[in-house]
Amino acid sequence: MRAPASRWLLLVTVLALAVGGALLLGPAGWDPGIVWDLRAPRVLLGVLVGAALAVAGVIFQALLRNDLAEPYLVGVGPGAALGVTLAAWLAGAQALPSAATRSLAAFLGAVGVAVLVFAGARRAGRTSAATLVLSGVALGLLVQALATGMLYVAVPRWDLVMQWLLGHLVGSAWLDALPVGSALLLGLCVAAWRARELDALTLGEDAAWLVGVDARRTLLWLGAVGCLLAATAVATAGLVGFVGLVVPHLARRVVGAGHRSLLPASALLGGALLVLADALARVLCPPLEIPPGLVTAAVGAPVLLVLLLRRA
Repeated sequence: MRAPASRWLLLVTVLALAVGGALLLGPAGWDPGIVWDLRAPRVLLGVLVGAALAVAGVIFQALLRNDLAEPYLVGVGPGAALGVTLAAWLAGAQALPSAATRSLAAFLGAVGVAVLVFAGARRAGRTSAATLVLSGVALGLLVQALATGMLYVAVPRWDLVMQWLLGHLVGSAWLDALPVGSALLLGLCVAAWRARELDALTLGEDAAWLVGVDARRTLLWLGAVGCLLAATAVATAGLVGFVGLVVPHLARRVVGAGHRSLLPASALLGGALLVLADALARVLCPPLEIPPGLVTAAVGAPVLLVLLLRRA
């Protein structure tokens, strides 16, 4: 059942390796360095970041029992951005911190904002999924405004700041894939191990209790996994929105709602979507490169509108 998703990923990977500002075949003949040094690391990073965001989206939608939930709409993405911003502020850096520092700071920021969102959404000892999403949107907007303002002051290279805030894969290197790849492997393993609990939680906390699932404990551990995935994606590629919203819905149409199949299918489709968005970003307005986050937003915003209209 995951074969269609893997075929899509293979197809867009080949496409992304073939298109771009530099030609593969020039006057001097075939230049493998363009593929190996420039495009392949970028494609790999796009696959991993897209997969991490998609898996995080699956986890949050199951935990919150809300198909509108995704890392940025629940405030986790902006929280990760704030963590990176604080790291840059404290270090007094002229540019963004190193990848390792960004990953740690992003995780701490994501967890901090997630805790605030969950605490604010508590009503009568229970968590309202709708209230939690709205709290995440409101707090996320506030946090992102703070992060943007602090980055404006802390980092003189405003072009680098805008590039990171809009999401990018420019200048990707092979080692950049290590943090997000490690987080993705860990997150997929833990989420697949707890797939039955995710299935139960989609039916509600009471139904989960009846089948022996500790809803609060599952929410704590898998919420941390979702924060880790979103944080490493943000730390690596900036704020690439809507992948965690769109991809789980597409994957459910392919493999159904069971999380044992949904998680790997979402990872494959998420990687394919971001790689395709990045390939389009390189060729839509040559010689300029549009940030892939703008492409994913152009796709995701109409999907969000459709979902909202269906709920109305």
